[in-house]
Amino acid sequence: KTAPMTLPPTTAPQPEPPSSYIRTTTQSYISRAAHILGPDRVHAKGKSVIRPSVRIHGDYGAVVSIGRYCHLDEGVVIAPTVVDLEVAVDDDETKKNARENFPMSASSSSSGFSTGFSNHRRRNRDAMMKQMRDRFLADLSPPNHNDSANDKDNDNDNDAAKRTKPRQKALPLSIGSHTRICRNTVVRSLSIGSNVYVGSDCLLHPRSVVKDCCVIEDGTVIPPDMVVPPFSRVRGVPG
Repeated sequence: KTAPMTLPPTTAPQPEPPSSYIRTTTQSYISRAAHILGPDRVHAKGKSVIRPSVRIHGDYGAVVSIGRYCHLDEGVVIAPTVVDLEVAVDDDETKKNARENFPMSASSSSSGFSTGFSNHRRRNRDAMMKQMRDRFLADLSPPNHNDSANDKDNDNDNDAAKRTKPRQKALPLSIGSHTRICRNTVVRSLSIGSNVYVGSDCLLHPRSVVKDCCVIEDGTVIPPDMVVPPFSRVRGVPG
């Protein structure tokens, strides 16, 4: 007789203690390990869950609105879109700057990109996505409201060094109800609708819009200014 097959022991995930969460008056549960920057501008309507290591930037001066029954998983970063306050900008120059600031613009035509994705080489894909995410997070900075700051400290520098960043403004960001955003996703969109599922390791670029009832698959990159129509399923780099 053959011996019965034994399965390897499995360890069930340990539940988090209730003391590690703060319950608000609107019945939302916010982890004590989450980073809510500028909480006076973060409006959660209630009955949502914000897991550890989530970072929400309400310190940009724009309101971040989160609907009801939302779930923000570990490592999610929510930051409003920041735009320059310029009088007139040429359309060609704007498109050129958007392409230069989009992380995929430099690597999408390279052999590493085409080979890695056409042959489904997950290791190359994960390394590239990590590099894109690190660059995406490095670009996060609050808007510059004072265009004359630090001029006195640059008196001895050349003219190029004296130039300051243009005045900037953060735009409101809204997330609808019944929406889930999974691990390590970075959101800099203008809005995400209701009943939306955003997978893990996604990058949603500034000025993008996701309408209601959409699915964004794991590892998807939504480029700047993209509008995802309702009842859509998006994947790929770029999506």
